[in-house]
Amino acid sequence: MTGAAEIVAERDVVYAEAGRPLCWNVFRPGAGAAGAPGVLVYHGGGWRVGDRANMTAACEAFARRGWVAIAPEYRLLGEAAWPAPLEDARTAIRAARAKAGVLGIAADRIFLAGYSAGAHLALLAASGSAGPAREGEPCADQPETVAGVAAFFTPAVLPERQGAALGITGPGAAAALDLRTHAGRLPPVILFCGDRDPMTPPELSLDLYQAIRRAGRTADLRLYADLIHEFVSLPGMMEATVEDAAAFFARTVLHKAEFGAALEWLRRWWEGVAAK
Repeated sequence: MTGAAEIVAERDVVYAEAGRPLCWNVFRPGAGAAGAPGVLVYHGGGWRVGDRANMTAACEAFARRGWVAIAPEYRLLGEAAWPAPLEDARTAIRAARAKAGVLGIAADRIFLAGYSAGAHLALLAASGSAGPAREGEPCADQPETVAGVAAFFTPAVLPERQGAALGITGPGAAAALDLRTHAGRLPPVILFCGDRDPMTPPELSLDLYQAIRRAGRTADLRLYADLIHEFVSLPGMMEATVEDAAAFFARTVLHKAEFGAALEWLRRWWEGVAAK
């Protein structure tokens, strides 16, 4: 792991237009990046507050591990109605693919990370449930496919009243917001939650994890004893969780073949032990 001084940050870079410029902050390993894995990191705040600057610590933790980490801005409710936050989250994916060379990332190795409301956006965007970009949207010629998602204290199911507060009402609204509905469309996902979280109870993450596994997709769940919402702000927890997320992405995507071969060797070794 490299030191914080070796991270190169580029802030307030315009990545798209949505009635006004949308900006992101980019964090690169100091040694430079070419074809590195990239991760878009979405902030939380209940879709109404928050700022990409809140994701600096997470982005720096990824950059210390050789990733290019990007914290995109998205329009908040109050400025624009739903689904503006989701539209911008999707636009950021397409923009990252379009600008992969400039960013120093591989377009087929773009991952997402999100915290609270940002986790909900990341998972919805990753599912492709909104369909392809419409003509005239930024970078509409780019796909929105991502390689994996790290979701922290995720509001996987939103109560009807919360959906109404977001301006989402009517038939099918609850299903559209329920991440379990989209479980079969998700790339590899790792979920993080504290078992004392009053805002996004661990049962929500467990239910989503089980739904993803039942759908035959890849998922991991990290449940932390005695921790509550936003526990990554506690000493050492951001580094620990990002390390875990990066290891999950390496095992399931970046070095999947090598890991699979090692796992097969280990399985056969144990079969040999059991046969003796």
